Amino acid sequence: MRNIVGRIASVGTVALAASAALVMAASSAQAAGYWSKDAPRHATGVGNLTTKSVTVAKRTYTLQLRAGKWGANTYIWARVPKNSGANGNNVWLSVYNPSTKKWQNSPSQSIKNTTYSQAHRAKANWLYKACTKQPGLGGSAAKCTSTWKV
Repeated sequence: MRNIVGRIASVGTVALAASAALVMAASSAQAAGYWSKDAPRHATGVGNLTTKSVTVAKRTYTLQLRAGKWGANTYIWARVPKNSGANGNNVWLSVYNPSTKKWQNSPSQSIKNTTYSQAHRAKANWLYKACTKQPGLGGSAAKCTSTWKV
């Protein structure tokens, strides 16, 4: 696991790191309000937290875990870039809540061109990873990036 504050500061986005460091943890009852469909497309200061080359259903493509600032908050999401050859597979963000000790996933998105998962507001001590798989029964096992700790 890597620390988001150190990585983002090294990229030069100090405001993003400060925002992530100040975020408080929330209960699972509050967690539903931390998802955003709009953040990936409107965020500023966007950078990759981690990137992984994955092979799913004989297709090799790049899976990214990204972060950016939208409004007053820092958000984290999964992304598959355009022309990846991954069209038809699914991508989602997986988030670990340390209070409940459970992983929760964003709804999966079918990959077509550049595809983003829903974003989650960065929470102190929570874990994040981007995941992908071939959909349907008999689909592939999920492949994920390394876990990122805020």
